[in-house]
Amino acid sequence: MTGYIPTQGCELLGAYRIAMALKDCVVMIHGPTGCHFGPNFLEVLTNNHSSNGTVSVMRDRSVIYGGIENLEKAIAITRKHYKDKKIIVLSSYIPSIIGDDPEFIDVDLYVDCGGFQPMWQGMELFLEKLGDFIVRATDKKVDHSKTNLVNLVGFQLDVAGGEEDLEELKRVLALYNIRANVIPDTLESLKYANYASLNVVFGYGVKLAKRMERELGIPYVVVDYPYGVEGLKCFVEVISRHIDLKINHGVSDVIIDKLKKYRDNLPIFYEVPTCIVGDLPRISGLSRFLERELGMDVELALATSSAKENFDVSCTKLVNSYDEFYEELKGVPEIIVLLGTDEERRIRSDTIALAFPSFTRMSFVPYLGIGTLNLISDIYERILNKVWVK
Repeated sequence: MTGYIPTQGCELLGAYRIAMALKDCVVMIHGPTGCHFGPNFLEVLTNNHSSNGTVSVMRDRSVIYGGIENLEKAIAITRKHYKDKKIIVLSSYIPSIIGDDPEFIDVDLYVDCGGFQPMWQGMELFLEKLGDFIVRATDKKVDHSKTNLVNLVGFQLDVAGGEEDLEELKRVLALYNIRANVIPDTLESLKYANYASLNVVFGYGVKLAKRMERELGIPYVVVDYPYGVEGLKCFVEVISRHIDLKINHGVSDVIIDKLKKYRDNLPIFYEVPTCIVGDLPRISGLSRFLERELGMDVELALATSSAKENFDVSCTKLVNSYDEFYEELKGVPEIIVLLGTDEERRIRSDTIALAFPSFTRMSFVPYLGIGTLNLISDIYERILNKVWVK
Protein backbone atom coordinates (compact mmCIF):
# COMPACT_ATOMS: atom_id res chain seq x y z
CA MET A 1 0.00 0.00 0.00
CA THR A 2 1.36 3.42 -0.96
CA GLY A 3 1.00 6.11 1.70
CA TYR A 4 -0.14 9.64 1.07
CA ILE A 5 2.74 11.80 -0.10
CA PRO A 6 2.37 15.47 0.99
CA THR A 7 4.48 16.67 -1.93
CA GLN A 8 1.97 15.18 -4.36
CA GLY A 9 -0.96 17.00 -2.83
CA CYS A 10 -4.33 17.88 -4.25
CA GLU A 11 -5.89 20.98 -5.78
CA LEU A 12 -6.90 22.20 -2.33
CA LEU A 13 -3.33 22.05 -1.02
CA GLY A 14 -2.06 23.95 -4.05
CA ALA A 15 -4.61 26.74 -3.59
CA TYR A 16 -3.94 26.85 0.16
CA ARG A 17 -0.19 27.26 -0.39
CA ILE A 18 -0.73 30.33 -2.55
CA ALA A 19 -3.52 31.79 -0.39
CA MET A 20 -1.43 31.61 2.78
CA ALA A 21 1.09 33.99 1.21
CA LEU A 22 -1.51 36.80 1.43
CA LYS A 23 -0.46 38.55 4.62
CA ASP A 24 -3.66 40.55 5.05
CA CYS A 25 -5.96 37.53 4.86
CA VAL A 26 -7.26 34.65 6.95
CA VAL A 27 -7.61 31.46 4.93
CA MET A 28 -10.51 29.21 5.95
CA ILE A 29 -10.90 25.71 4.58
CA HIS A 30 -14.57 24.79 4.30
CA GLY A 31 -14.48 21.10 5.09
CA PRO A 32 -13.75 18.58 7.84
CA THR A 33 -10.78 19.01 10.18
CA GLY A 34 -8.70 16.50 8.22
CA CYS A 35 -8.71 18.71 5.12
CA HIS A 36 -7.27 21.54 7.20
CA PHE A 37 -4.80 19.73 9.45
CA GLY A 38 -2.40 18.54 6.76
CA PRO A 39 -1.95 21.83 4.85
CA ASN A 40 -1.86 23.92 8.02
CA PHE A 41 0.65 21.53 9.63
CA LEU A 42 3.04 21.96 6.71
CA GLU A 43 2.64 25.74 6.57
CA VAL A 44 3.10 26.39 10.29
CA LEU A 45 6.21 24.20 10.48
CA THR A 46 7.65 26.07 7.50
CA ASN A 47 6.88 29.46 9.07
CA ASN A 48 5.72 29.66 12.69
CA HIS A 49 4.18 33.07 11.94
CA SER A 50 1.73 31.47 9.50
CA SER A 51 -1.17 31.21 11.93
CA ASN A 52 -3.80 32.70 9.66
CA GLY A 53 -5.32 29.38 8.65
CA THR A 54 -8.60 28.05 10.05
CA VAL A 55 -11.39 25.59 9.21
CA SER A 56 -15.19 25.46 9.24
CA VAL A 57 -15.09 22.02 10.93
CA MET A 58 -17.76 20.17 8.99
CA ARG A 59 -19.16 17.15 10.84
CA ASP A 60 -21.43 14.25 9.87
CA ARG A 61 -24.55 16.36 10.34
CA SER A 62 -23.23 18.94 7.85
CA VAL A 63 -22.72 16.26 5.22
CA ILE A 64 -26.40 15.31 5.50
CA TYR A 65 -28.02 18.73 5.93
CA GLY A 66 -25.44 21.00 4.28
CA GLY A 67 -22.51 22.93 5.69
CA ILE A 68 -23.45 26.54 4.93
CA GLU A 69 -24.86 27.26 8.40
CA ASN A 70 -21.70 25.87 9.98
CA LEU A 71 -19.57 27.94 7.62
CA GLU A 72 -21.43 31.15 8.46
CA LYS A 73 -20.85 30.59 12.18
CA ALA A 74 -17.14 29.94 11.57
CA ILE A 75 -16.86 33.14 9.51
CA ALA A 76 -18.56 35.18 12.26
CA ILE A 77 -16.11 33.86 14.86
CA THR A 78 -13.17 34.53 12.54
CA ARG A 79 -14.24 38.12 11.91
CA LYS A 80 -14.48 38.66 15.67
CA HIS A 81 -10.89 37.57 16.26
CA TYR A 82 -9.33 38.88 13.02
CA LYS A 83 -10.97 42.29 12.67
CA ASP A 84 -8.38 43.76 10.30
CA LYS A 85 -8.08 40.71 8.05
CA LYS A 86 -9.91 39.80 4.88
CA ILE A 87 -11.38 36.30 4.70
CA ILE A 88 -10.72 33.76 1.98
CA VAL A 89 -12.67 30.49 1.92
CA LEU A 90 -11.37 27.44 0.09
CA SER A 91 -14.01 24.76 -0.36
CA SER A 92 -12.81 21.15 -0.09
CA TYR A 93 -14.25 18.00 -1.65
CA ILE A 94 -17.22 17.35 0.62
CA PRO A 95 -18.96 20.77 0.22
CA SER A 96 -18.54 20.43 -3.54
CA ILE A 97 -19.99 16.93 -3.58
CA ILE A 98 -23.04 17.79 -1.45
CA GLY A 99 -23.62 21.02 -3.39
CA ASP A 100 -23.10 23.75 -0.78
CA ASP A 101 -24.07 27.06 -2.39
CA PRO A 102 -21.71 29.90 -1.35
CA GLU A 103 -23.53 32.63 -3.30
CA PHE A 104 -24.61 34.65 -0.27
CA ILE A 105 -21.58 33.97 1.95
CA ASP A 106 -20.02 37.20 3.25
CA VAL A 107 -16.34 36.68 2.43
CA ASP A 108 -13.79 38.49 0.30
CA LEU A 109 -13.00 35.48 -1.88
CA TYR A 110 -14.51 32.02 -2.22
CA VAL A 111 -12.74 29.36 -4.29
CA ASP A 112 -14.14 25.90 -5.00
CA CYS A 113 -11.19 23.50 -4.70
CA GLY A 114 -13.26 20.34 -4.77
CA GLY A 115 -11.99 19.09 -8.10
CA PHE A 116 -9.84 15.97 -8.09
CA GLN A 117 -6.91 17.77 -9.68
CA PRO A 118 -3.20 17.82 -8.78
CA MET A 119 -1.58 20.45 -6.60
CA TRP A 120 -0.21 22.59 -9.42
CA GLN A 121 -3.70 23.13 -10.84
CA GLY A 122 -4.83 24.41 -7.45
CA MET A 123 -2.01 26.94 -7.54
CA GLU A 124 -3.05 28.02 -11.03
CA LEU A 125 -6.70 28.18 -9.99
CA PHE A 126 -6.14 30.47 -7.02
CA LEU A 127 -3.75 32.78 -8.84
CA GLU A 128 -6.26 33.06 -11.69
CA LYS A 129 -8.94 34.13 -9.17
CA LEU A 130 -6.73 37.00 -8.04
CA GLY A 131 -7.18 38.45 -11.52
CA ASP A 132 -10.64 39.64 -10.47
CA PHE A 133 -9.10 41.95 -7.88
CA ILE A 134 -6.45 43.21 -10.30
CA VAL A 135 -8.86 43.99 -13.13
CA ARG A 136 -11.40 45.54 -10.76
CA ALA A 137 -8.74 47.87 -9.33
CA THR A 138 -7.85 49.19 -12.77
CA ASP A 139 -9.33 52.67 -13.10
CA LYS A 140 -7.20 54.23 -15.81
CA LYS A 141 -5.12 53.40 -18.85
CA VAL A 142 -1.45 52.84 -18.09
CA ASP A 143 1.46 53.09 -20.51
CA HIS A 144 3.21 49.89 -19.46
CA SER A 145 6.24 50.57 -21.63
CA LYS A 146 7.24 53.51 -19.42
CA THR A 147 7.27 51.81 -16.03
CA ASN A 148 10.14 49.96 -14.41
CA LEU A 149 7.88 47.72 -12.34
CA VAL A 150 7.58 43.95 -12.80
CA ASN A 151 5.15 41.53 -11.17
CA LEU A 152 6.81 38.42 -9.77
CA VAL A 153 4.01 35.85 -10.02
CA GLY A 154 3.76 32.50 -8.26
CA PHE A 155 7.13 32.55 -6.49
CA GLN A 156 7.01 29.88 -3.77
CA LEU A 157 7.69 31.29 -0.32
CA ASP A 158 6.70 28.24 1.72
CA VAL A 159 9.98 26.37 1.22
CA ALA A 160 13.22 26.60 3.18
CA GLY A 161 14.95 29.82 2.16
CA GLY A 162 12.04 30.90 -0.04
CA GLU A 163 11.68 34.38 1.46
CA GLU A 164 15.44 34.89 1.34
CA ASP A 165 15.53 33.83 -2.32
CA LEU A 166 12.80 36.32 -3.17
CA GLU A 167 14.56 39.16 -1.37
CA GLU A 168 17.77 38.33 -3.23
CA LEU A 169 16.02 38.47 -6.62
CA LYS A 170 14.45 41.79 -5.67
CA ARG A 171 17.92 43.05 -4.67
CA VAL A 172 19.35 42.02 -8.04
CA LEU A 173 16.49 43.70 -9.92
CA ALA A 174 16.99 46.86 -7.87
CA LEU A 175 20.56 47.04 -9.17
CA TYR A 176 18.98 47.55 -12.61
CA ASN A 177 16.54 50.12 -11.21
CA ILE A 178 13.65 47.66 -11.52
CA ARG A 179 11.02 47.52 -8.80
CA ALA A 180 9.20 44.28 -8.02
CA ASN A 181 5.59 43.71 -7.00
CA VAL A 182 4.97 40.21 -5.67
CA ILE A 183 1.83 38.21 -6.50
CA PRO A 184 0.65 37.03 -4.04
CA ASP A 185 1.71 39.31 -1.18
CA THR A 186 -1.45 41.07 0.02
CA LEU A 187 -4.84 41.63 -1.55
CA GLU A 188 -4.22 45.35 -1.10
CA SER A 189 -1.02 45.22 -3.18
CA LEU A 190 -2.87 43.72 -6.15
CA LYS A 191 -4.09 47.20 -7.08
CA TYR A 192 -0.52 48.04 -8.12
CA ALA A 193 -0.21 45.05 -10.45
CA ASN A 194 -1.75 46.99 -13.34
CA TYR A 195 1.20 49.41 -13.38
CA ALA A 196 3.76 46.72 -14.24
CA SER A 197 5.58 46.55 -17.56
CA LEU A 198 5.95 42.77 -17.35
CA ASN A 199 4.65 39.71 -15.52
CA VAL A 200 7.43 37.28 -14.62
CA VAL A 201 5.77 33.92 -13.94
CA PHE A 202 7.71 31.34 -11.93
CA GLY A 203 5.96 28.34 -13.44
CA TYR A 204 2.57 28.93 -11.81
CA GLY A 205 0.20 31.77 -12.61
CA VAL A 206 0.14 31.37 -16.40
CA LYS A 207 -3.66 31.71 -16.61
CA LEU A 208 -3.51 34.92 -14.58
CA ALA A 209 -0.74 36.30 -16.79
CA LYS A 210 -2.68 35.49 -19.96
CA ARG A 211 -5.74 37.27 -18.63
CA MET A 212 -3.69 40.35 -17.68
CA GLU A 213 -2.15 40.37 -21.15
CA ARG A 214 -5.57 40.06 -22.78
CA GLU A 215 -7.42 42.62 -20.64
CA LEU A 216 -4.66 44.97 -19.45
CA GLY A 217 -2.06 44.68 -22.19
CA ILE A 218 0.74 43.51 -19.88
CA PRO A 219 3.07 40.98 -21.53
CA TYR A 220 4.41 38.01 -19.61
CA VAL A 221 7.30 35.56 -19.57
CA VAL A 222 7.45 32.16 -17.90
CA VAL A 223 10.73 31.36 -16.16
CA ASP A 224 12.17 28.61 -14.01
CA TYR A 225 14.11 29.27 -10.81
CA PRO A 226 17.38 31.01 -11.80
CA TYR A 227 19.96 28.95 -9.92
CA GLY A 228 23.63 29.72 -10.52
CA VAL A 229 25.52 32.42 -12.34
CA GLU A 230 24.21 31.54 -15.79
CA GLY A 231 20.70 31.13 -14.45
CA LEU A 232 20.79 34.64 -13.03
CA LYS A 233 22.15 36.06 -16.30
CA CYS A 234 19.40 34.39 -18.31
CA PHE A 235 16.79 35.69 -15.85
CA VAL A 236 17.96 39.28 -16.32
CA GLU A 237 18.29 38.91 -20.10
CA VAL A 238 14.71 37.63 -20.42
CA ILE A 239 13.45 40.69 -18.56
CA SER A 240 15.64 42.98 -20.68
CA ARG A 241 13.73 41.92 -23.80
CA HIS A 242 10.69 43.76 -22.43
CA ILE A 243 12.23 46.47 -20.25
CA ASP A 244 14.97 48.82 -21.42
CA LEU A 245 17.94 48.11 -19.17
CA LYS A 246 21.68 47.87 -19.60
CA ILE A 247 22.93 44.33 -19.06
CA ASN A 248 25.62 44.32 -16.39
CA HIS A 249 27.13 40.91 -15.75
CA GLY A 250 29.18 42.44 -12.96
CA VAL A 251 26.25 41.50 -10.75
CA SER A 252 27.40 37.87 -11.12
CA ASP A 253 31.13 38.61 -11.03
CA VAL A 254 31.17 38.76 -7.23
CA ILE A 255 30.14 35.08 -7.16
CA ILE A 256 32.91 34.13 -9.58
CA ASP A 257 35.50 36.16 -7.66
CA LYS A 258 34.68 34.44 -4.38
CA LEU A 259 34.83 31.00 -6.01
CA LYS A 260 38.40 31.68 -7.16
CA LYS A 261 39.47 31.04 -3.58
CA TYR A 262 38.49 27.39 -4.10
CA ARG A 263 39.20 27.01 -7.80
CA ASP A 264 41.41 23.94 -7.28
CA ASN A 265 38.60 22.29 -5.30
CA LEU A 266 35.95 22.68 -8.00
CA PRO A 267 36.85 19.50 -9.97
CA ILE A 268 35.49 17.51 -7.03
CA PHE A 269 32.01 18.33 -8.38
CA TYR A 270 32.66 16.86 -11.81
CA GLU A 271 30.52 13.84 -12.78
CA VAL A 272 29.22 13.37 -9.22
CA PRO A 273 26.02 11.25 -9.43
CA THR A 274 23.15 13.45 -8.26
CA CYS A 275 19.40 13.15 -7.75
CA ILE A 276 16.94 16.06 -7.59
CA VAL A 277 13.30 16.23 -6.50
CA GLY A 278 10.85 19.13 -6.59
CA ASP A 279 8.24 20.94 -8.64
CA LEU A 280 8.97 21.17 -12.35
CA PRO A 281 9.96 24.87 -12.57
CA ARG A 282 12.41 24.42 -9.69
CA ILE A 283 14.19 21.27 -10.86
CA SER A 284 14.41 22.75 -14.37
CA GLY A 285 16.62 25.60 -13.19
CA LEU A 286 18.40 23.46 -10.62
CA SER A 287 19.35 20.69 -13.06
CA ARG A 288 20.76 23.19 -15.54
CA PHE A 289 22.94 24.72 -12.83
CA LEU A 290 24.20 21.37 -11.52
CA GLU A 291 25.10 19.94 -14.91
CA ARG A 292 26.25 22.97 -16.90
CA GLU A 293 27.92 25.06 -14.20
CA LEU A 294 29.16 22.50 -11.67
CA GLY A 295 29.66 19.60 -14.09
CA MET A 296 27.66 17.14 -11.98
CA ASP A 297 25.66 14.24 -13.42
CA VAL A 298 21.95 14.46 -12.60
CA GLU A 299 21.13 10.78 -12.94
CA LEU A 300 17.53 10.94 -11.72
CA ALA A 301 14.91 13.68 -11.30
CA LEU A 302 11.40 13.54 -9.88
CA ALA A 303 8.84 16.23 -10.69
CA THR A 304 6.51 16.36 -7.68
CA SER A 305 4.28 18.89 -9.47
CA SER A 306 3.85 19.49 -13.16
CA ALA A 307 3.05 22.88 -14.71
CA LYS A 308 0.93 24.40 -17.46
CA GLU A 309 4.03 25.30 -19.51
CA ASN A 310 6.79 22.93 -20.60
CA PHE A 311 10.15 22.99 -18.81
CA ASP A 312 13.35 21.21 -19.77
CA VAL A 313 15.05 19.17 -17.07
CA SER A 314 18.68 18.30 -17.74
CA CYS A 315 18.98 14.75 -16.42
CA THR A 316 19.43 11.13 -17.44
CA LYS A 317 15.95 10.05 -16.30
CA LEU A 318 12.90 12.16 -15.40
CA VAL A 319 10.00 10.50 -13.56
CA ASN A 320 6.64 11.82 -12.33
CA SER A 321 5.64 9.44 -9.53
CA TYR A 322 7.19 8.29 -6.27
CA ASP A 323 6.66 4.63 -7.11
CA GLU A 324 8.69 5.03 -10.29
CA PHE A 325 11.22 7.18 -8.46
CA TYR A 326 11.91 4.55 -5.80
CA GLU A 327 12.19 1.85 -8.45
CA GLU A 328 14.60 3.89 -10.58
CA LEU A 329 16.66 4.83 -7.54
CA LYS A 330 17.60 1.20 -7.10
CA GLY A 331 19.08 0.99 -10.57
CA VAL A 332 21.21 4.14 -10.78
CA PRO A 333 24.84 4.42 -9.61
CA GLU A 334 25.38 5.39 -6.00
CA ILE A 335 23.84 8.81 -5.52
CA ILE A 336 26.34 11.11 -3.81
CA VAL A 337 24.16 14.22 -3.55
CA LEU A 338 20.38 14.34 -3.18
CA LEU A 339 18.47 17.62 -3.36
CA GLY A 340 14.74 17.52 -2.76
CA THR A 341 12.05 17.59 -0.07
CA ASP A 342 11.42 16.30 3.43
CA GLU A 343 10.19 13.03 1.90
CA GLU A 344 13.68 12.23 0.57
CA ARG A 345 15.17 12.76 4.03
CA ARG A 346 13.43 9.54 4.99
CA ILE A 347 15.75 7.88 2.47
CA ARG A 348 18.84 10.01 3.02
CA SER A 349 19.19 12.18 6.13
CA ASP A 350 21.74 14.41 4.34
CA THR A 351 19.27 15.45 1.65
CA ILE A 352 19.40 19.18 0.93
CA ALA A 353 15.73 20.11 1.38
CA LEU A 354 14.91 23.05 -0.90
CA ALA A 355 11.53 22.14 -2.42
CA PHE A 356 8.05 21.75 -0.92
CA PRO A 357 7.76 20.59 1.81
CA SER A 358 11.05 21.42 3.50
CA PHE A 359 10.23 22.18 7.14
CA THR A 360 12.98 19.81 8.37
CA ARG A 361 15.59 22.39 7.34
CA MET A 362 16.03 25.82 8.87
CA SER A 363 17.39 28.39 6.45
CA PHE A 364 18.16 32.08 6.82
CA VAL A 365 20.17 32.48 3.62
CA PRO A 366 19.23 32.36 -0.08
CA TYR A 367 20.25 29.82 -2.70
CA LEU A 368 19.58 32.21 -5.62
CA GLY A 369 21.77 35.13 -6.70
CA ILE A 370 24.66 35.61 -4.28
CA GLY A 371 23.14 32.64 -2.44
CA THR A 372 24.65 30.44 -5.17
CA LEU A 373 27.70 30.37 -2.91
CA ASN A 374 25.58 28.93 -0.07
CA LEU A 375 24.21 26.20 -2.34
CA ILE A 376 27.66 25.30 -3.67
CA SER A 377 28.98 25.15 -0.10
CA ASP A 378 26.21 22.80 1.04
CA ILE A 379 26.73 20.50 -1.97
CA TYR A 380 30.50 20.52 -1.42
CA GLU A 381 30.03 19.43 2.19
CA ARG A 382 27.78 16.53 1.14
CA ILE A 383 30.31 15.33 -1.40
CA LEU A 384 33.18 15.36 1.08
CA ASN A 385 31.17 13.64 3.78
CA LYS A 386 30.03 10.95 1.37
CA VAL A 387 33.31 10.34 -0.44
CA TRP A 388 35.98 11.02 2.17
CA VAL A 389 34.33 10.46 5.54
CA LYS A 390 33.66 6.78 6.09
